[in-house]
Amino acid sequence: MTGQVQVQEAAHRPYGWLASCLRWPSLFLFAFLDIVLVAVVVALYVVSDRNTGFVTVPSGINSTRSGRDSDIFDIPWDLGVLWTALPSFTFALFGAYWAWIAHSLAERQPYVELRKDAGSDARRAVLLDYRVVGSVWRWWGALRMSHYTVGTTTLLSIALTYLIAPLAARLFAAQPVAAPHEVPIFYNETYNLQSINATSDWRPVLNVVSATLLYGGRNIPWTTNERAFRPFGADASIISTSKMEGKTTAYSAYLNCELIKDYTLTTGDKAGEVEISGTDRGCDFTQSFGVGGTQEIYLTSTVEFGCSAQAFFSRFLFTAAKQSPTSSTNITDISVISCATGYRQVEGMVTVSPTPGSDTPSVESFVETGERDTTRPTLWRVFESAILGLVTINPQAKWSTTDMANVILYSAQRAQPSNFLDPDLLLETIPRVFTSVYANTVAIHGFDPLSENETSTGTAFIPITRLFVVPWVAYVILAFLATTLGTVVFVFFRLQRTPSILTEEPQGLLSMAAILDRSELLYIASHMRQEIGFDGGIWERGKTRSDVMDRKWRAEMNPETGSWVIMAVREGMAQVPLNHPPPDQYWQAGQ
Repeated sequence: MTGQVQVQEAAHRPYGWLASCLRWPSLFLFAFLDIVLVAVVVALYVVSDRNTGFVTVPSGINSTRSGRDSDIFDIPWDLGVLWTALPSFTFALFGAYWAWIAHSLAERQPYVELRKDAGSDARRAVLLDYRVVGSVWRWWGALRMSHYTVGTTTLLSIALTYLIAPLAARLFAAQPVAAPHEVPIFYNETYNLQSINATSDWRPVLNVVSATLLYGGRNIPWTTNERAFRPFGADASIISTSKMEGKTTAYSAYLNCELIKDYTLTTGDKAGEVEISGTDRGCDFTQSFGVGGTQEIYLTSTVEFGCSAQAFFSRFLFTAAKQSPTSSTNITDISVISCATGYRQVEGMVTVSPTPGSDTPSVESFVETGERDTTRPTLWRVFESAILGLVTINPQAKWSTTDMANVILYSAQRAQPSNFLDPDLLLETIPRVFTSVYANTVAIHGFDPLSENETSTGTAFIPITRLFVVPWVAYVILAFLATTLGTVVFVFFRLQRTPSILTEEPQGLLSMAAILDRSELLYIASHMRQEIGFDGGIWERGKTRSDVMDRKWRAEMNPETGSWVIMAVREGMAQVPLNHPPPDQYWQAGQ
């Protein structure tokens, strides 16, 4: 009766004993933690991507640094440890949990092999013990013996421990960003249409244009090479350290130039003078200039005011040529370029940034928000004639022309030294120089101070430090978390299809002795110990014995006790009688 009860109890344990980490509550808890980690990483990544980081961390500028490192942010070391060590520690614990599961699966595997109906080879069953193999190498041996569950779980354990846990320290990174804040701004200057007049000094304007276009100098405050902007001010501590955005008005002028191929070249009324005449888009023009002498290159610049409104009122005329003693007009390689002028002012949002070594900011970008006003300035004729009025005599130069034309020639020469009179190059250079001249004219002469400041609201981009999720690290971690989640689900169902012979945790010699009770292995082990030259290596000798290696081994349940007995399989059947002599008789059997 007692034996029948024990057999029934064994039947109620179809999967054998399972370590606590392999039971469904533990596997469910692991899967839950895996899903939580996935959700946290995904949520932080989404928030980081949408909100320029997911949290602001304290930072400050190290005032002891100098030079180019003066804007490096110092993060308190304890906070730095928090977002590097904490993720690494979390995934280290997660990896340890998985290593516990993987180790228990490996330890259980020989007992699973012994419960197979057909038995298993000795190297997969009675000679196998994954506990003595380092986890770094265990996966390879497991895969070679077709223990794919053990191999993959061990390999995943190694990856979680030695790859994901250290990599998690790089999951978060602190980066300085500019956070927008509304701040009060003020305007202390206004554009005056009458300020650009015949009394304006054009020398500073052309000097600035030369410095910026020819020598790469910095634009003067509140200008670019294309526009001049109405300046605004703000608190000095903000405008000197932060990017700012504010509403302003941009002023600019442009040339629409064409190469005139149909023109008339004649000698002028005066000796040594030529005259060029033609028509450009409905505007007739005539240009006269002297030729001859030592001058080798010509770029004559004049302005024509006789155009109708439909023909855009005026034309800038540029004639480029080279001296030719053989020509009847003394010039050759003639290019006649006619340019129509256009003026524009438009409201928009300008972004400025602090300028090193200066109290005034530099313009970074401008976005138009209003309608373009193309009305010509009141004194546009004064401007167009005055910028061609300056002439500097340079005895070292191969040409003599106006100061503006000088800038055009030098700019073209820098771009293409071998052929700087190329018409296409001049068609590109002339409008660029004119636009820069007008922008600097407005910035230098076009604004008058206000008696009372106008106030408004702008945006300051205050530098702060935000914590970001590093995308590629997040992708790698999520890939491994997804793999681990799928593997733990597989392990749960795999355990139901791979029962073992264990009835308790195999710990201690007494527990191991119970597993080998009435087993033929005890008889074989006793025999090996009695052999001559035995050096204590049972496992090594077992690998050389045919009665171990040439057999398959399995466990058979004793119908009387309900216990498993390990025995050899011959011709598909367990042939060793279950009433084999008890262990205390093996010594005599070995004699």
